[in-house]
Amino acid sequence: MNTPAFDVEACHRAYREKVAVLYGGSSQTGRMDARQLFYLELLYRVGTLAAGKHLLDLGAGTSAFGSVAAALGMQVSIADDFGGGGGVEHGGHANAEDMNLTGVRKLIANWKTQLGIRVLESDIINEPLALETASVDVVTCINSLEHWHHSPKRLFQEIVRVLRPSGYLVLVTPNAANLRKRISALAGRNIWDRLEWWYHDGDPVFRGHVREPIIADLKQIMEWNDFEVVNVCGRNYLGQQSKALGFLSAPLLKRTVATLDWMLRLRPTLCSDIHVVGRKRT
Repeated sequence: MNTPAFDVEACHRAYREKVAVLYGGSSQTGRMDARQLFYLELLYRVGTLAAGKHLLDLGAGTSAFGSVAAALGMQVSIADDFGGGGGVEHGGHANAEDMNLTGVRKLIANWKTQLGIRVLESDIINEPLALETASVDVVTCINSLEHWHHSPKRLFQEIVRVLRPSGYLVLVTPNAANLRKRISALAGRNIWDRLEWWYHDGDPVFRGHVREPIIADLKQIMEWNDFEVVNVCGRNYLGQQSKALGFLSAPLLKRTVATLDWMLRLRPTLCSDIHVVGRKRT
């Protein structure tokens, strides 16, 4: 019996009909961001993108990923301190990528009332997860790990606790050793966030990237916590925003990035975005 293909249009439809309006968009138009769509596909590949399955999204910020999962029928819990980063900023305007704190409070309220999302507003590194043991089918940690200042060992112990036997953990981060950074390092250029972002005297907690991993790091974390690695892949969503190729015209830039993405996927260790999926051993 053939497994049906991942239903991309169902995700776009759920976004248009139930999610877009929460982010200030129209319920009649709009399509999901390709990156968030791919994260849903990762859940589909391991059989957890299904009604009634329980998703815990760690460090979610204001991402629409969990919202669409809920719109598709999943039971969704989101854990974050919502203190900054991940689209949560102290100024600016409200949309899916840049939302001020007033907008965040409204969004959280809508998550709860309109989508039934459970929001755990806490310091996930230092505080236990307020969830029952063995109650979660899949945990996602998407572009969050690289922002953590302290050891996440306690958090991963909590992840193991709340996951059901054979549950899944999805880790997604920028790649510290992608092709662009390797070339930049050889040229003697800094591969990290701009110095003034770290040095400034604004928020006392730096919300930028503290430590970006490589694929081997994510696989090691899986091993330390007794997960079997079932999928490793790379994509180049960050590369699509490359300033290094800014001299190209928009059409040529799009074609160039698409070609590079196709080639680099064959070598995930060179991609800008890395994804490692593990299954909890019983």
